[in-house]
Amino acid sequence: MLKSILSSLLLILSVTSLQSQTLNKKALISQDFEKHHLNNSNIPEKWEDGIRTSGGKGTYEWWYFDTHLEDGSTAVIIFYTKHITKIKKALLPLITVSIVQADGTKFDKMVEFNPKEFSASKDSCNVQIGKNYVRGNLKSYDIHFEDDDFNMTITMDRTTESWRPKTGILEFGDDREDYFAWVVPVPKAHVTVNYTYKGNKYEGKGSGYHDHNWGNTSLVNLFNHWYWARAEVGPFSMIASEMIAEKKYNNESIVVLNVAKEGKTIIDNEELVKAYRTYGKMDKQLNKDISDDISFIYHNPDDNLKYEINLHKKNTLTSADILLSTIGKKNLKYKLARLFTGFDGAYYRFTGIAEIKVYSKDQLVESYSSPTAIWELMYFGKP
Repeated sequence: MLKSILSSLLLILSVTSLQSQTLNKKALISQDFEKHHLNNSNIPEKWEDGIRTSGGKGTYEWWYFDTHLEDGSTAVIIFYTKHITKIKKALLPLITVSIVQADGTKFDKMVEFNPKEFSASKDSCNVQIGKNYVRGNLKSYDIHFEDDDFNMTITMDRTTESWRPKTGILEFGDDREDYFAWVVPVPKAHVTVNYTYKGNKYEGKGSGYHDHNWGNTSLVNLFNHWYWARAEVGPFSMIASEMIAEKKYNNESIVVLNVAKEGKTIIDNEELVKAYRTYGKMDKQLNKDISDDISFIYHNPDDNLKYEINLHKKNTLTSADILLSTIGKKNLKYKLARLFTGFDGAYYRFTGIAEIKVYSKDQLVESYSSPTAIWELMYFGKP
């Protein structure tokens, strides 16, 4: 009897301690589904990929798509209501395109449009910016972009169920009014990519990914930096991220992990995940430290299952000064912006090897690796 009472008391104390830690956190993923008018599950509905902000001052929003193609090339396209550094501005739609061909050749596009050329639906993903568009319903998507020397169309058919981490709303501060939101309508998909660039035609097939982000507070004020990754390894696909909040939010670490097997989510409880990385090596060009190796360890004591996900960097696809990419060149305007804002943000995109190892009762039962993982490092604050 005494043993039973003590066990119950310890359980109550541990739950109370966990609740206290959660309440005291300055940055966390909201679990209040009713507050955010969401179904109480990890699977979003079609309307959640529609526009979620006004597009006006004090908001930002983007729809992100990336592809890994069978020949080793990659393509990324993003539709924005405005650049992430221009949250205080009114609607100023923007599209960015980044292509890395199999031989390493790269080209990028960043085009701003007149606000009158922008429209978006609230009940599904249907975004139009000039002649360019993205249309989808969680299951399939069509993306199109064109300008004078480039014309691209992507089709995407989802193969892994849509997902969001709890509500998908990351809340900050004591009042939880500042937020950054994240939903993943397409964790994995079959894609076809067709484009013509300066008269040269390309057609490829491979895998794709789509997520959707929005918020009401500048990312510079919320985050110091984040790592985000996705990979397909054997029968598994995974999405992983560690986001480090700014100092005023206690530099809280927000870890997110989704692992799907054969199209179904099997892991997405961030409370059972820990993130690790090697000491950073300084990039002298942008003065940021970069970890070459990152691990996400999921351990569920109830069933003695442990998943170990490792990322090993091989190549840097992109390294960009965010302020410079906004202004366009290192002119007086750039120097003044650096001087008065102190902003020194940087963006990196990497490729490398992804590994996943599955343990049951500390015995290795599955192990796979893939050479085609892709991940990013986004710096807003100082390293």
